[in-house]
Amino acid sequence: MLNFKGLVFAPDFGSKVKKNFAEAQDYIDGQCLKYLPDYTPISMDKGYNRRLKKVIPFTGKGKMSKAHKVPQPGLIINTEPKARHEYYTNKGYSGPNRGKYWFERMKADHKDDILKGLNKLK
Repeated sequence: MLNFKGLVFAPDFGSKVKKNFAEAQDYIDGQCLKYLPDYTPISMDKGYNRRLKKVIPFTGKGKMSKAHKVPQPGLIINTEPKARHEYYTNKGYSGPNRGKYWFERMKADHKDDILKGLNKLK
């Protein structure tokens, strides 16, 4: 537990901290949305439909890589119905950077770029 006895903060300290944090979070969210499409799998031209028991063309080709949204600061979701399944099981056939755990792989590759840009905000 920290003891701040005798320490006096400026009257606008809380609002400045919240503003700076919000700007930083918006920047990080924006950078993630910029880099994620290169890591998110793209649907192939055709797929096997188990219910119909035949191969059919995908109607949403390429949509999953463009379906990232930020509903609230710090939370990025993919709105495609198969995104959760693909996040954990994709084999990466749709490109060299694409495959499962795309957010974790994007962070590993671009963490330094994002942090450098974040430090420039100050």
